[in-house]
Amino acid sequence: MSFWSAKETMELRPLKYLARFNPEALPEDTNPDFEFDYIDIGGVTLEDGVRHKETMRFESAPSRARKPVRLGDVIVSTVRTYLKAVAKIDETHNSAIVSTGFAVLRPNADVDAGYLYRLCQANAFVADVEARSTGVSYPAINPSALAAIKVPFPDLAAQKAIAAFLDRETTRIDKLIAKRKRQVELLTAKIDQFSQDAVTLGLIKRVPLAQTDIPWLPRMPAHWESRKAKHLFKEMARAPLDDDGVITAFRDGQVVLRTKRRTDGFTLAILETGYQHIQKGDLVIHSMDAFAGAIGVSEDDGKATGEYVVCSPKTNDVNNEYYAILLRCMAKRNYVFVLCPSVRERAPRFRFVRLAPTLLPKPPIDEQNAIVAHVRSHTLKLAEQRAKIERSLKLLNERRAALITAAVSGQLDIRETLPAVTSTSDRDRFRLVVGAEIIYQHRNSPKFGRVKLQKELYLAESHLGIGELKGNYSRQAAGPLDRALLEETERAVEAAGFYRAKQADGTGTTVTYTPLSNAGRHSAQLKSLLGPRADALSDLIALLRDFGTEAVEAIATLYAVWNDSLMDGRQPDDSTIVNGVLTEWHEKGKKFKDSDLRHWLDWMKRNGLTPRGEGPRTAHTMMRDMFA
Repeated sequence: MSFWSAKETMELRPLKYLARFNPEALPEDTNPDFEFDYIDIGGVTLEDGVRHKETMRFESAPSRARKPVRLGDVIVSTVRTYLKAVAKIDETHNSAIVSTGFAVLRPNADVDAGYLYRLCQANAFVADVEARSTGVSYPAINPSALAAIKVPFPDLAAQKAIAAFLDRETTRIDKLIAKRKRQVELLTAKIDQFSQDAVTLGLIKRVPLAQTDIPWLPRMPAHWESRKAKHLFKEMARAPLDDDGVITAFRDGQVVLRTKRRTDGFTLAILETGYQHIQKGDLVIHSMDAFAGAIGVSEDDGKATGEYVVCSPKTNDVNNEYYAILLRCMAKRNYVFVLCPSVRERAPRFRFVRLAPTLLPKPPIDEQNAIVAHVRSHTLKLAEQRAKIERSLKLLNERRAALITAAVSGQLDIRETLPAVTSTSDRDRFRLVVGAEIIYQHRNSPKFGRVKLQKELYLAESHLGIGELKGNYSRQAAGPLDRALLEETERAVEAAGFYRAKQADGTGTTVTYTPLSNAGRHSAQLKSLLGPRADALSDLIALLRDFGTEAVEAIATLYAVWNDSLMDGRQPDDSTIVNGVLTEWHEKGKKFKDSDLRHWLDWMKRNGLTPRGEGPRTAHTMMRDMFA
């Protein structure tokens, strides 16, 4: 099943063909003093990317802090997938370490990092991840299942155009979202301040104030009392939950009740014991989320799971709704040392035993009732305004997500709205000058021909990172082979007046390259296009200059098998690489011996011709036919 509604002309490929998965890992013997920025899943969101990071040393870092990331990488959460944590690594987070709960995707040479990021943000991709996740309370997706998700894969020019278009359009939407969020923050602050003033200063104007013995409240109306929480409330005892029981939940900071099982498919994991009975008017506090405002008063009878603390008033002069407002104000002022066993806890839990000895203000009951009514009436309009803005925020986020999905799936013709950044002519220029340089450096060599040209073009792209060649290599007998790349390169060097391919003895015989009038005049263009890579290309050609066709073919094939394995997240040993050439490559087993391949593999290691799991992947002939 696919969640994509891509155009018929757009290709769908498994994600593993677009990026290398988890290319690096911190070793366990890393220097204990190594300092880095750590990014956990909780610090990443689908809309905003990385929102939080923490600087730490390896010695004190959690064991899950093991995955280095580089500029252009895309991280996708594979655990707690409901959080939809996706981000692209920019300059700010380059060289950070992320949790092992992320899959790190390093885009291949023919994949634009911006496009890959938008692809992973798309609704269809997120839905596919959630559909393949397993587990109820802690859903996770296996990395191999993530790598198998099929996604749209247009050419590099289209990818760059899509990424640029979405960067421009989402920036506009993000500005509106930021404005709406600021409005929500201001309204929330206004509601909080109004509520705090009411529950701590009362409603009577010009009432005398007096100093208090409450640590967090310097002054309050002089006629108010201060009482310990244990004198105001009692915690409800726990009891088993029967089948027709109900459980509590919080929605927008208010307590709501729902049945344990509903006909609409909602289910909840139920524990055997540890429930509290709830009566209408009871104070209900979520032990983990109290600090986010999950404190309220139940409007019905029911029962609650062990995650909740349920309190009933001890006397008739206590209004639980007044204290719900008061405790929410305390939580938002970070007065946590009365709400949890230790402020040093990573996940502080509310405990009534800690609240019990804490002093709280106690106005007369008639003032408590008046304060509650006043807060209700005066914050209602503000809350309605906030809800309206939050609805518009939801629509903006939905529009943003729909735009990303439509763009990456080909439902929008981006080429009509934004010129492609990389054109076919760019590819042709690179093929021209790189091909001309290889032929020029091998001029007059009897060991040079078409096969050696093809293998050095492949190594130039995969080993040197000259991705602009945009090869599409297959595992054929003469592979790594891209016939179109080879033919276009030969046509280009002839059209430019550099060299002409000739087969003196007819079709199927050795190809030689005859110099034309402009032979050797490509160097200025080569340096202009490649920059420092021009010197690296020269070194690569010199390294292979004295070898015959069969030796270079063996080296290129070993490189391809090794590189493909790295892109699949495997670290192959010598036997695996050699066996891959002999058994997984069309007809190579008839041409090479195990001992010969091991000889060239050792030579590659000694001369630094070892892959990094980057660049183009070679495709089996059958797979190539499927995507033709």
